[in-house]
Amino acid sequence: MGESWEGIALGTANDRFKAKYGQYLSVALLLSLVIWTNIFLFTPELEIEAYRLKEDSIEVIDIPDVIDIPPPPQELPKPQVPIEAAPDAEVEDDVEIAETMPEEFDFSMPTGDGGAGAAQNFQAFDTKPELVKFVAPVYSEFAREAGFSGVVYVDVLVGTDGRVKQVRLQRGVHPLLDKSALAAAQRAQFTPGKQRDIPVEVWVTLPYGFILN
Repeated sequence: MGESWEGIALGTANDRFKAKYGQYLSVALLLSLVIWTNIFLFTPELEIEAYRLKEDSIEVIDIPDVIDIPPPPQELPKPQVPIEAAPDAEVEDDVEIAETMPEEFDFSMPTGDGGAGAAQNFQAFDTKPELVKFVAPVYSEFAREAGFSGVVYVDVLVGTDGRVKQVRLQRGVHPLLDKSALAAAQRAQFTPGKQRDIPVEVWVTLPYGFILN
């Protein structure tokens, strides 16, 4: 009898739970609804804004199309420096130079300082050279004031083209006059000497006179 009562009591408790299951479920749902309603009512609304990139401020400067350039400063005139004219060089009227063209000159073999060497350089000819350009030597003022004068004889080798190839002093007076005579002889010009119509080199002697007034 004891077991049967226990079974009856257990079955009754289960039956009571099952009978009230619907009530328990309704109460649970109601509590859930109340809780969620309070959450929605009392929870502040969240505002979601779109993300924006930070923009740097750019300052735009207005540049005019036309730029006025000031004119360059005027150049100041350069001061005028007076220039004194140099006095005209005085020209001595009594400067004596050699004759413009010697009337005669020697076509014989030179016999000056050349010695035996000069004889070996002698060239036979049947047509003698003719002087076509005679350059007068310079008679310096110093030589005149020193009293140097006389006639300088210069041996000249006339080439096959009529030009002077070599000069040498045959008889001098003074180094100043000798140097001037040699320089003048170097600039002389001739027609070439010939041997049987063939141009040959010929030695001639030119005199240069330095005479004081």
